[in-house]
Amino acid sequence: MQNSTVTISYIDTTTHYRYFIKSQPATNYDRNILNQSVASNGESFGEVIFTKRKYNARKGNLDESSAIPGSELIKTNFRAERTRLLHKADSIEQLRQWLIAEDRKRRDTLTKPIYEYYIKNEPIDINHYIFEKEKQNYYDQLWRKDYMDIDIDTGGIELPQERIYEKSFYNNYLVTQVDFSFLNNTYQVYSGGAPYFNPGFNLLTRFGTLDLFENYRITGGFRLAGNFDSNEYLFSVEHLNGKFDKQLTYHRQAFLNASYNALFKTISQSIYLSYSKPVTEVFAVKGTVSYRFDRQVILSTDLASLNEPDFTQHWASLKGELIYDNTRKKIINIYYGTRFKIFGEYYRELSSAKSDMVVLGIDFRKYTRIHRELIWANRFAASSSFGPTKLIYYLGGVDNWMGYLFNDVEMFNNAIPVTPGVNYGFQALATNMRGFSQNIRNGNNFALINSEIRWPIIRYLAGHPLRSNFLNSVQVVGFGDIGTAGRGNRPGMISTGLQRKYLPTDR
Repeated sequence: MQNSTVTISYIDTTTHYRYFIKSQPATNYDRNILNQSVASNGESFGEVIFTKRKYNARKGNLDESSAIPGSELIKTNFRAERTRLLHKADSIEQLRQWLIAEDRKRRDTLTKPIYEYYIKNEPIDINHYIFEKEKQNYYDQLWRKDYMDIDIDTGGIELPQERIYEKSFYNNYLVTQVDFSFLNNTYQVYSGGAPYFNPGFNLLTRFGTLDLFENYRITGGFRLAGNFDSNEYLFSVEHLNGKFDKQLTYHRQAFLNASYNALFKTISQSIYLSYSKPVTEVFAVKGTVSYRFDRQVILSTDLASLNEPDFTQHWASLKGELIYDNTRKKIINIYYGTRFKIFGEYYRELSSAKSDMVVLGIDFRKYTRIHRELIWANRFAASSSFGPTKLIYYLGGVDNWMGYLFNDVEMFNNAIPVTPGVNYGFQALATNMRGFSQNIRNGNNFALINSEIRWPIIRYLAGHPLRSNFLNSVQVVGFGDIGTAGRGNRPGMISTGLQRKYLPTDR
């Protein structure tokens, strides 16, 4: 039941009125009314109430309805509990209970001296000094101070103005180091018997930046070769906001090489556009479309080579990947768990009709914990290329091989010939086959099994993490490798041994 009432709002040159409605209960049911309808004449009404598993229909006259006094209302258990919780959460009630407790402590002078109840290290205010007999009003005086002022009614708090987030980037990392690896391990152009180009001694610089919410990431780097001629550049932009992670990458690589009596320089430029969809926390699907431009410049060593034109190729490719990674990194090169990648690639030279190349491959890795940081790492990798154009794999060697500095044996074995009459478009390394030079076997198919026992010996014996990253990362690795490559049935190569490493790379 509602009664409309008018009252004076304020008076200036005239009197202003405002209206408000005062509601009072007209029923005293022990449950809610499900439905109610009033007749068109406004005199009678009907209503439906669900009680005792039955729907009860009732009717009555509006003239007979009158407001029920609050003292006659039946308070349900739900309303009583709700009221108790509201009283408990009431800030005024909490303040009242606190003041009562403080007043009880002030009156109990046997427990503590009176000065213990006063604020410490506060200058004496001689104008408003509180004597001992006024201690009963002491806390009342505290409430009147500015720093103890409490606004009970928070309905008028002004919320801060909403601001549009402006993207702001900050430096993520900057790395400069001496290295023996590429920035991007792409396929190299096959040049008819020229060995695989190894980067050798170079200065590697990488940098990264990302925005505050880590939705955008920019990565760049360059590799300056020791001869200042085989340099490499990489630039990448990632957009990690939305259903798909998107990445745009530009890569440029140049290197010198020789084939028979010709000396040439190869310049490769590639653009990649990748879309990645994380299906679960450990599984993702990734697709990449790319364009590649290769140019081989014959360097002038005589009159004949001076007149040789440049050789160019335009490639378009598609790549799909299934990626699973359920590993945890304990320290550098020490992982627990399983991860693998299955991929397929399709290449097509735009200026040639029959130049299709298809590559299928898998890389499976399992890290088993033996005891603490001592682990057993196993890897199986295989790949095959087919079509009018093929990819040749050179089996042998290791990743980031420093053979130029510490080996008397050539890194690339030129004594093993490449099968003639095969249209190879690109070349790549099949590693690891430790104990053998690159190209100990070659072909458009390869398979590898690597097994290692990785032991961070100093940290393991210490029994706890060390402050020195160098001591934490020193590892003794016992390994065994077995693999094969070729176009048909070829014998495999087996390698076993013991090797110490510092800061090894697990890629």
